[in-house]
Amino acid sequence: MSTTVPTKIGLVGCGNISGIYFANLTGNFKGAEIVACADLDPARAEAVANAKNENGEPVHPNVNAMALDDIYKDPDIEIILNLTIPIAHHPVGMLALQNGKHVYGEKPFAVSREQGRELLDTAAANGLRTGSAADTFLGAGIQT
Repeated sequence: MSTTVPTKIGLVGCGNISGIYFANLTGNFKGAEIVACADLDPARAEAVANAKNENGEPVHPNVNAMALDDIYKDPDIEIILNLTIPIAHHPVGMLALQNGKHVYGEKPFAVSREQGRELLDTAAANGLRTGSAADTFLGAGIQT
């Protein structure tokens, strides 16, 4: 029996859409684990990381809130899950790629063809992968 070490994910953008990603990645995918979150509003990241259920138990016990600068530099994080607003997809993606992280994001991939091409070229030049889709389109239920 082989044991797989999950790929560690840092989530950037703790708004409403982040909930479905936490729900679908927690327990559904043994090969992936969200270990950190960050947001332009640090209080929002703290709230997500420290959320409790109705029994007072942590909702995301293995998730640490981090500063934006720190999440890109964390050597344990392999993928940045970019859930920011569309205009931030390019800068967040570029920071992740420039720090050696793969990038997966919510749609759209970028707000212009040029930005999209730059993300793809940067990923290719650094041996990294990048992709984008709406969770409701390629979520766990549809993949199953």
